[in-house]
Amino acid sequence: MPHIRLIASDVDGTLLTPDHRITPAVRDTVLRARAAGVDVVLASARGPKAMKHLLAELGTLDVGPVISYQGALVGQYSSDGVLDVLHSTRLDHGVARAVVEAALAAGATVNWYDDEQWFYSEWNGYGEWEATATGVQPDGQLGPDQLAGRVGPHKLMIPPSSEDPALVPRLAAALPEGAVGHLSGEGYLEIVAPGVDKSHGLAQLRDDLGLAADQVAAVGDGPNDLGMFALAGTAVAMANASEHVRAQATFVTASNLEDGLAGAIDSLLAR
Repeated sequence: MPHIRLIASDVDGTLLTPDHRITPAVRDTVLRARAAGVDVVLASARGPKAMKHLLAELGTLDVGPVISYQGALVGQYSSDGVLDVLHSTRLDHGVARAVVEAALAAGATVNWYDDEQWFYSEWNGYGEWEATATGVQPDGQLGPDQLAGRVGPHKLMIPPSSEDPALVPRLAAALPEGAVGHLSGEGYLEIVAPGVDKSHGLAQLRDDLGLAADQVAAVGDGPNDLGMFALAGTAVAMANASEHVRAQATFVTASNLEDGLAGAIDSLLAR
């Protein structure tokens, strides 16, 4: 059996090609890893529902957990598609409401993610892009049911404004205590509870499985993967990652246009 027992893979820019596909080579390599007793789990800023179809395509829907919302929710799907939440770290409801109110007053769009649900303050280009990219439709408009409730979301997302490029950075700099912002993609502000990033969820899985750090590997392409890189015994950067991300890796694999994740997994299985 390979020494590596757990491989955490980023989704966008790593698992998926630029046009959001899983290649046959990547799918076959994930299945080969599973057959060798190695868990390959997805770790993403996406919600679990936005990865459900990917897990099904990989053949791992009911055999491995998923790290979602930057590590705020770790869950496991059953064969009939029901999500069992293993670990959950939410924003405090009062903090989340304050962030939403300040963002709306400034003219921003806010997306509220809670378990498998997605609510939006305004349907615009970001919502259309997410629905197309993930195959997930929103559950409704953000309103009193969320803001007057008592349970905070796992994540808030504020997309960039084409009319005011400085809006998102201003909101990020003014976040209240109890909220942490991560800038991702082309200036998207993802807001989670303090202490939450992908390494938070990966550490929970590592401990659940009783693994040592050198039995864990992480593969990714973005700055929000660096926490996983630091936690894992082996860190693999995609060739399409920035120079800064590549510099933090144990080794660099090919790009997501060249089955880089498949190459990374093959190298890890051979160690």
